[in-house]
Amino acid sequence: MTVSNLQFLDVVNVVTTSVAGVVGWIVGRRKQKNDFLGELQSSIDMLAEKNKEQMQEILNLRSEVIKLQDENSIIRREQVDEIIKLKGDMIKLQDENSQLRKEVDMLNTKLENLKTTKKTSETK
Repeated sequence: MTVSNLQFLDVVNVVTTSVAGVVGWIVGRRKQKNDFLGELQSSIDMLAEKNKEQMQEILNLRSEVIKLQDENSIIRREQVDEIIKLKGDMIKLQDENSQLRKEVDMLNTKLENLKTTKKTSETK
């Protein structure tokens, strides 16, 4: 081997090493980017699944709220009906009470008249 062949081989060796280093760096960088993208995709998939679960829970809770609102509405209507009935009963009882007071007053008046008549007849 001659000196020029050795220099040529040294240059080829240096170039080959440099090219191999650059190729290795490019491949490694690409793998790193692919790994990062894979991790991002995994995170996105996980978040999408959690979002799906939460949306289902929200829908279930909305259904439950609507059901409870319907039940509450029915109970309120029943309570209003009961209040109306009780007010009607109260008015009837007030009327009956008023009528009974009149009867008691009338009976008291008759009793007073009888007492007065009896006293008058005793004094004569």
